[in-house]
Amino acid sequence: MNYLIGFLLLISVWVGLVACEPEEEVVIRNPKADLEFSADSVLFDTVFVQTGSVTRRLTVYNFNKNAVEVDEIRLGNATNSPYTLIIDGVDGPVARQVRIRGQDSLYVLVKVKIKPGNSNAPFLVQDAISFKINNKVQDVKLVAYGQEAYFYRDVELPCDATWAADKPHVIYGNIKVKDGCSLTIQKGARIYAHKDAALQISGTLRIEGTSDQRVIFDGDRLEPFYNEVPGQWSGIQFLGKSKNNTIRYADIRNANVAILANNSDRNANTYDVVLENCIIKNMFTAGILSYTADVEVINSLITNCGQYAVAGLGGGTYSFKYCTIANYTPEFKRETPSFYFTDQEKQVTYRLKIAMVNSIIWAGKRGLRLTEEMHLQHTGGTTLDTTFTHNILQTERYKNVLNKTNLINQEPGFKNTPETTRNYKYDYSLVAGAKANGAAKPLPDIQKDIKDVVRDATAPDIGTYELP
Repeated sequence: MNYLIGFLLLISVWVGLVACEPEEEVVIRNPKADLEFSADSVLFDTVFVQTGSVTRRLTVYNFNKNAVEVDEIRLGNATNSPYTLIIDGVDGPVARQVRIRGQDSLYVLVKVKIKPGNSNAPFLVQDAISFKINNKVQDVKLVAYGQEAYFYRDVELPCDATWAADKPHVIYGNIKVKDGCSLTIQKGARIYAHKDAALQISGTLRIEGTSDQRVIFDGDRLEPFYNEVPGQWSGIQFLGKSKNNTIRYADIRNANVAILANNSDRNANTYDVVLENCIIKNMFTAGILSYTADVEVINSLITNCGQYAVAGLGGGTYSFKYCTIANYTPEFKRETPSFYFTDQEKQVTYRLKIAMVNSIIWAGKRGLRLTEEMHLQHTGGTTLDTTFTHNILQTERYKNVLNKTNLINQEPGFKNTPETTRNYKYDYSLVAGAKANGAAKPLPDIQKDIKDVVRDATAPDIGTYELP
């Protein structure tokens, strides 16, 4: 009898313990108990061969009241897969008996490293993660696009190098073009820069894009999240005696300073850097930052720069024709003017010459009012030579000086700006009836806009874009 009483007591204690166990801890074995996932496929954007990729996260949900035990989580190709998994903090292609509490979730981290192939075009790399639970299997597909590329890391390029458009060019560190040498970048080429990377030109750079095959400079993080993130790489830097640089039909994005021009030759007869039909956007510091250099900009858009769209320090010669400086900066707390020039910088003093025609300097309202977007500082005792004609300018400081042939503080008439949309689909071309329509001065040597639209021969539009 004593044995029977002891046994019954043991049973009662066990039943009590089970009854006290939280419902979300009790494992359910119902075949209908499914897992749910944050996505049915884990997608990777183009991954450059040999560089690996960023990590993707898949969330596995158990929406059942009770816990489930996943018998096995594995890659379809296991150890032969280009993908690797980190499951519940453990790295490996397979995990077993993984418990997920009721109304809880599990993170699975996925990485991919693509082996070199023999194709210049993107190629597809696929696999799947299988989840075996209660004698059934659920799958999540893994999809990545691999891309062969040329890679450069802290290297001085050979003289008269040419970068073709057959594969992307990925740069790490400082890539240098030495004095007396040149780098030619052909139309359609794509250059992707790793964090802090820079293209440093002591010789000559020639970028030969066209309207239908533009040259692209961007950071090497190709996920959509990074499409509009400034400061991902350093930029293009013209150093020392660099001269005769031409950049045509190029998009330069998401750097610290797109164009850094540093030249002390003080030769106003030739421009050190000429930009034509370019788009400069999303710069952490400046679109163009010049120290005593001579720079010409034609048919180009500069937008979303954290401190200055264009800054010329220590003098220099500058020309702007048919440019749009639309420096709306919704993500920056910018207090500096978009267009900033001085004839003196530290110990350097040089005369300042600026010519601007048929261009726009505009940044909209911040704090419900128009801000000052121009600063022309003349403190070095040199000659200040400025010519502004047929522009739209956002300025209070110079409105009484520049109001003769320019439109002052009048909305240009852009299609989409950060003031009208919040989805980054900004469009700085013009609407019909805009103030900029037909208000420019014809320039016979510039007959097309940035998109090769023919400009009106007698009354062209102000800015980079001509209304068709």
